Amino acid sequence: MAPDPESTRQRIFEAAIEEFAAHGNAGARVDRIAEKARANKESIYRYFGTKDELLRRVLDRFLDERGEQLLPQSQDVDAYAAALFRYFATHPEFLRLSLWEGLELGAQPDAHAMDHRRRHYQEKLRSIAEQQDAGTIDPRLDPRHLLVTVLGMANYWHVLPQLVRIIFGTEPDAATLDRHEEFVAECVRRIVTPRP
Repeated sequence: MAPDPESTRQRIFEAAIEEFAAHGNAGARVDRIAEKARANKESIYRYFGTKDELLRRVLDRFLDERGEQLLPQSQDVDAYAAALFRYFATHPEFLRLSLWEGLELGAQPDAHAMDHRRRHYQEKLRSIAEQQDAGTIDPRLDPRHLLVTVLGMANYWHVLPQLVRIIFGTEPDAATLDRHEEFVAECVRRIVTPRP
């Protein structure tokens, strides 16, 4: 039976997520990705290009295949922030991949990646603007600053878990996660509520 190129690409994608999330770009090994994906290194380079390009294409593909899980499931921005916090508690891969990209490849992704991700975040900005027009989010708030702030509130806990452990004095348990999820939602509600 002839090999299925799309099946091979998918296996490479899954293996690359795991490898880059664990080791970053500098520490990731293409031979480990190939071994986990049951593919050869040549197919990785053929489908995805260099290792740097592979990391960026993995992030792009992550948004394509799983990005709906990062989009607001509710028009309410407080519910979105809480859901995002909860999602990253069990699926930190996208955050880790993004951090490694920023640390190792620079703050400016290539033009293809920038355009790809810009479309993803434009959906979020449109949602905020629509809610401002509807009067449920303070229209004086700049949607861009608001989105960055909401993402920061949802992400920080998972980006620097060692600081969370220091602040709380222990490894946070499920009840603490629940309380923080509610706290994030309440903070966002207070920020976005229109003022008289």
